[in-house]
Amino acid sequence: MDYSDPDAFTLPYQLTKQIRRDVYPLLEPTQPELSANGKTVLITGVSGGIGKIIAESWATAGASGIVITGRNIDVLESIATRLQSLAPLGTKVLAQAADITNEASVASLFTAAKEAVGKVDVLINSAGSLEGGPVGTTDPTKFFNDFQVNVLGTYLMTHYFLAQGDGTGTIISFTTAAIGNVFPGMGGYTASKLALVRIMENLHVEQPNMRVFLLMPGIVQTGMTVDSLKPYAKDSPSLSGSWTLFLSTPRAEWMRGGIVSVNWDIEEMEAHKDEIVRDDLLGRAFLNAKLGKDGHPWT
Repeated sequence: MDYSDPDAFTLPYQLTKQIRRDVYPLLEPTQPELSANGKTVLITGVSGGIGKIIAESWATAGASGIVITGRNIDVLESIATRLQSLAPLGTKVLAQAADITNEASVASLFTAAKEAVGKVDVLINSAGSLEGGPVGTTDPTKFFNDFQVNVLGTYLMTHYFLAQGDGTGTIISFTTAAIGNVFPGMGGYTASKLALVRIMENLHVEQPNMRVFLLMPGIVQTGMTVDSLKPYAKDSPSLSGSWTLFLSTPRAEWMRGGIVSVNWDIEEMEAHKDEIVRDDLLGRAFLNAKLGKDGHPWT
């Protein structure tokens, strides 16, 4: 790999020839096709990371109700004020601090959300943890914090989202291209994201009326970005915000249950939609070997 190439950690994970790093016309939040009017959304991880920008995208797109959560209420309230300035008159915004790894806290969050905006239509699981450290020598509590946030936290949010009752809605959970390789020092993070992918794959099959998507945000400069990847952090967080809007529309219906990346060009994907669906190109691979009744075709 040529580490001097700014695309060194993006090109290996490209489905499309066109690399997207920022919002383009199709994904402008002001596009009528991306209108969130009439939709309510709950976004986790808003007091840090890319959650704030995602919330701004939904406000710009005119969501009827926006619930933002994180651990820092002061930051959340400041963001809520910003959202009200971006959103149309009448948009309801709730800022509620919560610990997504604590079931009672999550239950209270959904109770407050129902009172403030009614049923939540779209759940965006953008909260995440990347503690870092080698397998075996990292303190167990630190190592498994990634599982607490990325797996347990996402599961609890999903559980209470489904508990709203009618079995419909959209769930967008963030994963990472790093699950496709081995990155020393990121074992807890990538393992937890692999577990998250499998949970969402099961949810897609078990809840056929629930729209489930897994989104890779590219490499964005946030507090979670490891030092070695900072030179490659060229992706705008606004691109993730726009993608969540797109995934909540009927145009993304054929991508349900799959893993998609903000770096992939949507129109190029649509041009090859039949092949992508036929060959399950958005599904997670199992092994590089070709498995079957006759075994791998050895050379």
